[in-house]
Amino acid sequence: MKYFIDSANVEKIKAVIEYFPVAGVTTNPTIISREKAEFLPLIKEIRDVTNGLTLFVQVTAEDAENMIDEARRIFKTLGGDICIKIPATKEGLKAIKLLSSEGISTTATAVYSVQQALLCAAAGAEYVAPYLSHIDNMGIDSAEAAGQMAQLFKEHFPKTHVLAASFRVAEQINRAILAGVDAVTLAPEMFDTLISSKMTENEIDSFRKNWSGVYGEKNVKDFI
Repeated sequence: MKYFIDSANVEKIKAVIEYFPVAGVTTNPTIISREKAEFLPLIKEIRDVTNGLTLFVQVTAEDAENMIDEARRIFKTLGGDICIKIPATKEGLKAIKLLSSEGISTTATAVYSVQQALLCAAAGAEYVAPYLSHIDNMGIDSAEAAGQMAQLFKEHFPKTHVLAASFRVAEQINRAILAGVDAVTLAPEMFDTLISSKMTENEIDSFRKNWSGVYGEKNVKDFI
């Protein structure tokens, strides 16, 4: 099970990496554009921040030939653990096939159906990224769809993993993981939501009161 950060904001990425056990950072053209920064310096800065982790960068071309060209340029320029995101289209499928044959890791993104997922897995994608909130908006149970993808991958394409994306609430994440997805990518703010619990805070308050009733303001380190 892997957690990824879905952001191109360098400061937010740094803050999440400092505290949370993440495997990398995912970006896309929309996320990049929100930063209103020059593309190459920004993506290089993210690469520096994510050194040792996986960085996902998406192509913007819509035909296979230029998707492949962009992917090769990204791979060569950034180096390290890079995964190229390719939209799950007919042209994208062609690009995934060729890039995978060259040893370039790919993620099929904007996936909305099980058949899209299976075709991209057959083409050699390392990850397939269904957009769960968008699938729910179509009147389809997104967790069930993601679970079907995960199960079929285990049976037929064990080298491909479901990277679930586009979450609105924590319950969607729980349901996706219970359905069997291998990875999720989350907005930076979502990580604090997952670790926070009012009940935990209440227990900490109880620990503090009970301790101070006997030992005052001293801490464990004062005794060791």
